[in-house]
Amino acid sequence: MLETIKSEIKKRDIDKIIIKNPRYDSESKIIENLHLNYPNLLIICEPSANLIDQEYFIDKYGFPKSFTKFRKIVEKNNYVLNPINTRRSLNIFPKIKYCESKVEQIYDIEKFSLKSFIVYMKKFLSSYKETRDQLYGNNISSQLSVPLSLGLVSPRRILHFINVFEKKVISNQSTYWLKLELLWREYFKLLSFYHGSSIFSRKGISDISANSKVDSIINIKFEDDLIQSINNQLIKTGFISNRARQIFASHLIYNLNIDWLSGAYYFKNNLIDYDTENNFSNWMYIAGVGTDPRGGRLFNLNKQKLLYDSNSEYRKKWLKN
Repeated sequence: MLETIKSEIKKRDIDKIIIKNPRYDSESKIIENLHLNYPNLLIICEPSANLIDQEYFIDKYGFPKSFTKFRKIVEKNNYVLNPINTRRSLNIFPKIKYCESKVEQIYDIEKFSLKSFIVYMKKFLSSYKETRDQLYGNNISSQLSVPLSLGLVSPRRILHFINVFEKKVISNQSTYWLKLELLWREYFKLLSFYHGSSIFSRKGISDISANSKVDSIINIKFEDDLIQSINNQLIKTGFISNRARQIFASHLIYNLNIDWLSGAYYFKNNLIDYDTENNFSNWMYIAGVGTDPRGGRLFNLNKQKLLYDSNSEYRKKWLKN
């Protein structure tokens, strides 16, 4: 990563870098190295891609040990920040090399993502809660995970769009549920901001001593047909539903005795919508070394099959691949 950044600085004659606030030791070391090697390089650390002002929240409330407490504070005090006008923000660069055409291209990416989401809202948002847990289907996802993970669209703007939709079209459990998931995403971002590199520790953010477990997924044979199907889809497409991720993680941790960190890195290497904070925080949650008050989540595979793939449609499709 460091060498790639250095190469880009040299190739493009970069004199300013704007990055999100560093959370992890590895990121801080990269910044220190850049300062040492490029004393004239201006490095600006700014919070980005967040719904709330994380530093303000932590200073006032500390880190809430449960999502429910976090959600209630945010909703009661209306702490979600307003969306930033991307185009206006990009125009602050004074140099000619940041020309209008480049600004237009980046702005158009955001517009494309938002147009896709608007289409989804009109057709499917009102029934999102009924479809969100399905393993298979064309309309089970809001399609937001990829643009959000890549920073192509702001979660604040998405939340703003949902609020407008609720006022002008319909407000129900489904519209609220998607907002709830954006808050879950923000909660895990806050967790990582507060705990830093602890999210990469085997014991996570807990005080639980790590048990001796299998430390690698390599050469593991998945004998269960649902788990094999989920893995096939993940490898072939780089994407699986949220329900599939939970089932897969639970099975690896509790049935195959695989270290949760190995599973988290497995997702990191294969997901097209990989997001560091949400990936590691969700794996910690399932493993019981995160913020789950129940101490982890063990899913009954037979029950999951009956609930979400009773006709074996999902397994038939992905066992063939």
